[in-house]
Amino acid sequence: MRRKALIITVTLVLVLASFGIGRDWLRLLAIASHHGDGDFQDLSRSVGPLAIPGYCVSMPEFDLGSPQHAVYRFGGLANIGRKCGVHLAIRDHDNRWWTDTRHLDGKVDLDLTDSQGHTVVSVTGRLGDYIWWGFGDLHVLYQIDNSFFTPDSGEEYCLRFAYEPDARLAGYKAFVYVRSGGNK
Repeated sequence: MRRKALIITVTLVLVLASFGIGRDWLRLLAIASHHGDGDFQDLSRSVGPLAIPGYCVSMPEFDLGSPQHAVYRFGGLANIGRKCGVHLAIRDHDNRWWTDTRHLDGKVDLDLTDSQGHTVVSVTGRLGDYIWWGFGDLHVLYQIDNSFFTPDSGEEYCLRFAYEPDARLAGYKAFVYVRSGGNK
């Protein structure tokens, strides 16, 4: 009898603990917007019974035919349990850049620091050296080990961006953005 009671108690504890941990996987929670530069978008969605939280903060669009330098300041990035990426996103309106991009020469520098001046993300390189990941007419450029960080909602960030053009990209639009989650 004691053994049966112990098994029932342990099973009940495990089920309740699993529900407590798993409930965030099963319901969408509101994600608080950041403050500062950029436009916030909640990317959260449901896939069947699973909740997939996500958000992005997009900076103003610019033409890739001209050099760009910008400093963006923001804070209050929600930690939703997923890494946050700092990216350059390129709009490929005519699907020209779905093939080999290794030959592109323009340069991108993205440096994210916290309120203490510590480097959180620092990526630099030729456009052709970045990983190009795409969906629809959008290509997202990143470096696999260097473009990501864990956001701290109590932290203030400064993102410095510099772009040197490749003439072949003149007329294409791009923007810098920070994204966490929202993927399958």
